[in-house]
Amino acid sequence: MLNVSAPAFQATNKDDKVQGNTDLISVLLIDDHSLIVELVKSFLGEDGGFAITVAGDLNSGIAKIREVGGFNVVLLDVVLPGLTGISDVAKVVENNSDGAVVLFSGSVSASFVEKAVQVGARGYIPKTLPLKALTSVIRLVAAGQTFVPSDFAYRKPDGSQVGEPRLSQVETTVLHHIGEGLGNKEIAFRLEMSESTVKMHIRTICRKLGAKNRTHAVIIGRADGLL
Repeated sequence: MLNVSAPAFQATNKDDKVQGNTDLISVLLIDDHSLIVELVKSFLGEDGGFAITVAGDLNSGIAKIREVGGFNVVLLDVVLPGLTGISDVAKVVENNSDGAVVLFSGSVSASFVEKAVQVGARGYIPKTLPLKALTSVIRLVAAGQTFVPSDFAYRKPDGSQVGEPRLSQVETTVLHHIGEGLGNKEIAFRLEMSESTVKMHIRTICRKLGAKNRTHAVIIGRADGLL
């Protein structure tokens, strides 16, 4: 079940639109769980930055992708009518080639995520993710990044491992300061350490979280409840 520890929201009566406001991030949710669909659809609709379309099975999801020419982000449930394996994930990725496809599931094995990333998926969003973090993660994926929770161990296509032990107390403090918008010099001053030591901690944080940069690390940290 999707973690609903987020501010209360109202159901929206807005029509789903993929075209129109080009500032909106178009999202296709392919999921046959009506409660999950309504929660996500309502929450993203209340944000105002997304255009949401839904499909209840693999074939109708692919048909919608072809109909509109692609979505910025496709959230793909892995326990879905018509989806039998990685080849079907690859099919969705191929059809949505100009956008992102990310697995969206309550439970999925590390090996399945690894294979999905290998065929072009942009990672895995667990349905236990707090709703308030979902918008940030979708924006991250839409911007071309790959997201996998830091405590979910899997091996990337380049052979590197993601999902090492969580951050130390000092690393968590540094990440908090990054999230506050502080620069390296300001963090060094507050923690009474050298700027080079701060940079070393940031490199370690990014490696442990599988983040490409400090901004990516903050987004992952917030999604994982580290901040």
